[in-house]
Amino acid sequence: MIFFQTHEIEAWINEDAPLVDLTSQLLGIAEQPACLRITCRHPTRLTMMEEASRIFQLLGAEVRHCTPSGCDVAAGSVILEVIGRSDALHRGWKVAMNLLEYLCGIATHTAQMVARVEAIKPIPLLVTRKHLPGMKKPMIKAILDGGAHPHRLGLSETILIFENHLNVIGGRPALTDKLPKMQMAACEKKISVECDTLEQAQAAAQAGCDLIQFDKIPVNTLTPWVSELKDQFSHLKVVIAGGVNLENIQDYARSGVDGIVLSSVYHAKPADIGVTIQPLEATQEHGFASL
Repeated sequence: MIFFQTHEIEAWINEDAPLVDLTSQLLGIAEQPACLRITCRHPTRLTMMEEASRIFQLLGAEVRHCTPSGCDVAAGSVILEVIGRSDALHRGWKVAMNLLEYLCGIATHTAQMVARVEAIKPIPLLVTRKHLPGMKKPMIKAILDGGAHPHRLGLSETILIFENHLNVIGGRPALTDKLPKMQMAACEKKISVECDTLEQAQAAAQAGCDLIQFDKIPVNTLTPWVSELKDQFSHLKVVIAGGVNLENIQDYARSGVDGIVLSSVYHAKPADIGVTIQPLEATQEHGFASL
C-alpha cells in the first residue's frame, strides 16, 4: 500500500483553493447541505480512491460510499458519494476529479497491458521511473492497482549500468574489472547492464552481470538473442525496454524475456469521470444519496 501523508493531500487542496470557494460564497450556498456523486462513464480500473475520499474528509464532509482502488467498474458505476457543506464539496470537486481522471486512466491502461501479457505468459510488466517529478507516489499507486510492478523505485534501490556509465569508466571492457568489485560491495543486489547487441550482452554476461536489459530491439531480432543467451548463461535474466505498446506487447511476451519494461502507461488517456452535486434534500427525495 502506498501511504499518503495528510500534508500531501492538504497541499493538493490548497493549490486549487487556498482560501475560500469564492463562487459558492457569493452565491450564498456555502453552508447549504449537498451531496456529491462521482461516476465513471466507461469501464475503468480504479486507483487513488482512498485519497480522493480523504480530500473531502479533510474539508469536513462525510463519505457515504467509496469503491476501493484496484477494482474494475462498469460504465455508469457510482464510485464515490459524499455529503457535506456545498462550499466543501465544490472546493474538493476538481481536485478529486482531476486526480481520479489522470490516475485511473493510467491504472486502466496498465491493466489492459497486463492482461495481454498474462494471456501469453506469466511474466511481470515493469514500469519505469519516467513519471512526472512530484507525482511518483500517485503514479506508482496507479500502476500497482493496474497489476504492474515498479521497474526501479529510484537510483538508490537497484544497480543498472547504462551506456552513459560505461562512457565514464572507459567502455564495456571495463566491466570485467568493475563487476566483481561491485558484486562484493553490494552482495545482496543484482547487477543489470543495458545492451544494444547480442555481442554486448554476451560480454556483459561473461563479466558476471545478472540481468541484461535490451532497449528498442525488434521482436524478431530479440527472440533468437534471448534463446542463445539462455543457452549460454543459465543464470541470466533478460528484459526488454522501449517501443512496447498494446499492439506488440504479446509478441514481446512470446520472445522468451523474463520481463517487459515500459513507461508508455504514464501517457494513457485520462479516464472519463463525471461529477454531480445536488442539494441534499433533493438527493434524498429522489434516491440520489445511498442512505
